[in-house]
Amino acid sequence: MSTAACGIPLMTPHAKTAFMTVFISHAPADRNAAEALERVIERRGQFAELDDGQTAQRPVQGGDVLVLLVSQALTFATARLRLEQRALDAWSDGRLIIVKLDHGIAPVGLRDLPAIDASFEAQREFKWMEVADAIREKLRAPAGRAGSETSQPPSPKKESGSILGAIVLPLLALPGLLALAATISIWLVNRIGPTPGGWPELRAGIDGFGTRYGLPSGITEWLFLLSIVATFAVFALLASRLVKRFVKRAPKAEAPRAEKPIAVGDAVFVSYARANQGVVLPVIEAAKQLGKRFWLDQQGIVAGDGWAGEIVRAIKASPRVVVMCSQAAFESDHVKREIYLADRYQKRLVPVLIEQAEPPEDFEYFFAGVQMLKLFETPEAERPQALAQALGS
Repeated sequence: MSTAACGIPLMTPHAKTAFMTVFISHAPADRNAAEALERVIERRGQFAELDDGQTAQRPVQGGDVLVLLVSQALTFATARLRLEQRALDAWSDGRLIIVKLDHGIAPVGLRDLPAIDASFEAQREFKWMEVADAIREKLRAPAGRAGSETSQPPSPKKESGSILGAIVLPLLALPGLLALAATISIWLVNRIGPTPGGWPELRAGIDGFGTRYGLPSGITEWLFLLSIVATFAVFALLASRLVKRFVKRAPKAEAPRAEKPIAVGDAVFVSYARANQGVVLPVIEAAKQLGKRFWLDQQGIVAGDGWAGEIVRAIKASPRVVVMCSQAAFESDHVKREIYLADRYQKRLVPVLIEQAEPPEDFEYFFAGVQMLKLFETPEAERPQALAQALGS
């Protein structure tokens, strides 16, 4: 272990981190919970590394998974920004799993993502198994799916239900098959001879079959009837399941879709909070009249498209990203992730203040060294021109 100039110890990557690794990011105060989860993961045969943000770790790669333990302690951890940055890295590749240890709130950008609730300590051991299952699903999934949600492990109820059905259904059908076979045999015997028997002889034969094995007279034919009906019901259930599986696997014909606007290279991506669209949209529309081209998710995504599909592609294609800054924007998970992606893909950020609001420290990190346009101090009629000048040619 070596020490960097800033005083933060740097870890030489352990030999096992060269392979597929599960990073457990946590606040220093949550180390006991992280170690308990680490033991469960390693019992599953996977490599795990604890990361409290105090030591440098190698970047999360395509074959890794990062588990972020969210708690009140994380909110006040000195290395929160570093842990948050690594979590967003993992999220952008579809390799993030969030676990809540208490009622603490996740950092902005991660709050609206699915999480496994491990806040009840008495059930932690079972939750660790659920986390391990989710890790296994993440490792099976292809990497690079930005914005993918946390994989949910297979439901134990569904798994046990399918196993139970595979055992119980054939057992329910067995008595009916035996009853049907006995009925057919009795009917065939009655049909042989010079005077073939009919329905009364068949009923008498079934009743005699039952009394031969100790059943009271008059009961056997009803037992045969119920068991045969149950068998046909089982067969109908199995057939319906097969049909459902076939329908799920069959390729579905895609409905005609509207023409998608293409995010061209000179279109500026606009990141904003939905609460501010009444202020943002008029300025953008007026700036378009000055020859500027913009890409807004409200206008550029056809209903049904995923956030991490069209928006990520739009950010990649745009040379600049305008961030309409406000208190609502600084509290928006979507805006935070859009800024992160813009920074990751080395896009020029253009922060524009549409109201008096102080950027929190995690936003200041992205805006460092960038001149902010205080649009709220500009007369309303001059705002489109001011925005166009800030964007440049």
